[in-house]
Amino acid sequence: MRKELSAGLDFTRIIACFMVVVLHVSATGVAAFGHDWAYFNAYDSLVRSCVPLFLMLSGALLLGREEGVKAFYTKRFIRIFPPLIFWSVFYVLWKTRLTGDYSGLSASMVSVFKVPAYFHLWYLYALVGIYLFIPFMAKIYRHSTDAEKLIYLSIWFVVASVIPLVTYFYPGVGDLASVYGLSSFAGLSGFVFLGAYVFDRIQTQQAPTVLVDAAGFLICAVCTALATYGLSLRDGVPNQLFFSYLSPFVVVGSVFGFRLFVELGARLARHAKVLNVLAGSTLGVYCLHIFVMNRLSIVYGPLIEGHSMLWIIPALVFSVFLITLVPIFIARLFTPLRHII
Repeated sequence: MRKELSAGLDFTRIIACFMVVVLHVSATGVAAFGHDWAYFNAYDSLVRSCVPLFLMLSGALLLGREEGVKAFYTKRFIRIFPPLIFWSVFYVLWKTRLTGDYSGLSASMVSVFKVPAYFHLWYLYALVGIYLFIPFMAKIYRHSTDAEKLIYLSIWFVVASVIPLVTYFYPGVGDLASVYGLSSFAGLSGFVFLGAYVFDRIQTQQAPTVLVDAAGFLICAVCTALATYGLSLRDGVPNQLFFSYLSPFVVVGSVFGFRLFVELGARLARHAKVLNVLAGSTLGVYCLHIFVMNRLSIVYGPLIEGHSMLWIIPALVFSVFLITLVPIFIARLFTPLRHII
């Protein structure tokens, strides 16, 4: 892989992690109508592609490799399970400390095998299933023609994205995916295949398309915000249907966003080492930032009263991201800790 594209992937991972922080900060006010609800909706809509971007990165990096199943599982799960266990224990202990009730601590520790210890850790659990499937998806990808890849992605988009939307607005249509046994094309794993396909196109394109990709990304975000606003206005309560990672606007926006961030990151190839170090810290930032948000809210809660969320949200996002990054960066200076943080 060319150095500039490797830098582009690292940059995309950093941006996706930053977008997750934006999502969680803005999500605090999007569930109920309020004076600044439109701002919460706008910021949340802008970053809905954060998780799809992470999955597309996995596809770009993994589907083109010739690697045996055993070797793949060994490498990936050594990287996934230690952080999953560490952060699960961290959040179980933290929640127990908050309640002051230690009587159910052992039961809580056992429960992490069934349910995430904190809501945002769902992604680590989802990666287990996705990684189990990747070696087989990789063989399909490597031995498929471009036309066959497009057919797969088209079917996945219709089954995973379009049909659920149609069913929501027209329940009488029925659950077509179940009726026709289309579950093989459902779910988030399609983003892995999509990421590999889009990245292959980036590697062979003649010229960057930054302006087109930026416009496409922003248009999709605006469509998400307007659709959410219109649906919420109709229902009288906030409706987050179009916030789904598999919403058509989010899926298409993820393609534009992936291309845009890889292209922008490729221009920063001279800073490849710095980007690589920061990219290595993103999993830790993802896992820790919710704790930082919670602790900071004690301080900033009273301070933001009466101020516009238009600028408060960005200020909080940058504060949370940087405050979270510092301890993760320091911890990763010690090699043994890199396996769990």
